[in-house]
Amino acid sequence: MPRRQSRAGGVSRGTLARPLDALVFLLPLIVFYEIASLARQDRVIAFDFLRRFFQLFGQVGMWAPGLAVIVIHLATHIASGDRWSIQWRRVGWMYVESVALSVPLLLLNWAVPLSASSGGLPPLLDRMALSIGAGVYEELVFRLIFISVLVMIGVDLLRLDRAPIAVTAVILSSLAFAAHHHRPMGIEPFDAVRFLFRTMAGVYLAAIFWFRGYGPAAGCHAAYNVALVLLAWLTA
Repeated sequence: MPRRQSRAGGVSRGTLARPLDALVFLLPLIVFYEIASLARQDRVIAFDFLRRFFQLFGQVGMWAPGLAVIVIHLATHIASGDRWSIQWRRVGWMYVESVALSVPLLLLNWAVPLSASSGGLPPLLDRMALSIGAGVYEELVFRLIFISVLVMIGVDLLRLDRAPIAVTAVILSSLAFAAHHHRPMGIEPFDAVRFLFRTMAGVYLAAIFWFRGYGPAAGCHAAYNVALVLLAWLTA
């Protein structure tokens, strides 16, 4: 996760969502996805990436990616030295913030129509679960892990300037995010318009991650996905 900085030119300490508050915010989303997906074989692609990664270190259950979110936030909170107190007002505000931040993505989607075929759609609950899971786990893989690792390598190990490394990390993570929806990683054949749209969406979500943290970025992504599902359901 990007560092909290108090100096001018960096991210102010009060800008990033506190890890403990973000964890409390995300827990209902994680639990809903896990419970709603118990009877399903297909999962979010990013979720499967994480599960296969954990399998390299031994047999792990389907709960490992969700537990990873919890462990990362608890470890980050411990490292921050902050108090073990939940600021419920900030937790509640993150839900409002997530919906508000999803509006530009919805407008971009409206400007570049990407509606999927209505034939053969899974039940509404399954689509809601996949939408929320995508928000949580795609942001975990492509923002929290991808960007943070690149910044640590570039800034902490190679001692390069932070600004160009951050821009490079945002661009690369956005391209990877767009690419993973298409074959061979995803199930969609390559489509230049969809790829460009998702790259732009990735840049936007990366900016939210950088200035507000993983929780609001995941919430925005999930809110956008859920809004699309509900709009499709209402207009079907």
